[in-house]
Amino acid sequence: MKKLFIILVCIISQSVFSQNESQDSYDDYERIYVEAGFVQPIGKLSDKFDLSPSFGFWFRNKINREDFIDFGFNFFIPKKTVEPNFEYRDSIVNYKSSHFAINIGTRFAKVVPLSMRKKDFNLEWNSGIGLALNFYKAPDELDFEDGEHTKEVLTTFYLSQGIKLNYKNIGLQCHYQWSPYGLFNDKVEKDFGSQSLMFGIVYRQ
Repeated sequence: MKKLFIILVCIISQSVFSQNESQDSYDDYERIYVEAGFVQPIGKLSDKFDLSPSFGFWFRNKINREDFIDFGFNFFIPKKTVEPNFEYRDSIVNYKSSHFAINIGTRFAKVVPLSMRKKDFNLEWNSGIGLALNFYKAPDELDFEDGEHTKEVLTTFYLSQGIKLNYKNIGLQCHYQWSPYGLFNDKVEKDFGSQSLMFGIVYRQ
């Protein structure tokens, strides 16, 4: 009886240890993603600004063993901006960029291992959605009424699709993004542009 009790204790202990080890392995993944790179406008949006620096911060949660969901933001500083046309009263006016744009949202990540030996070498397939904001201001020489706003914030949603190649704590990424800035703002010029590419380096921890 004593031997049977010892055997049962050993079996239960081994089972608990194995479950803890498996759970630790399941929970062992990078949660913080810090990104730096560039935004390249394409199509008609390429007339509004040039290649511009971009920075991002994302926090990751696990859905299952290979599927994740991220929450965070990317912001960029448009370079060599062109003054787009906005409607002001009964006139068409060239607004100036406030040199700031930001995307806030979430993205789904599907992780595909690329090595049987090294679990930290993988490819990610990312699909994102969120809110895109781009800030412009009216020229100072306009005659504004008291309390009238002098800025235009282009607010729209965005959809993105991209890939990451990760090795240990470093990754390379490239994303296509569609942001129809003129969809919800009838003051902005037609065919403002909506397409861009974001690429750069990722540090994950």
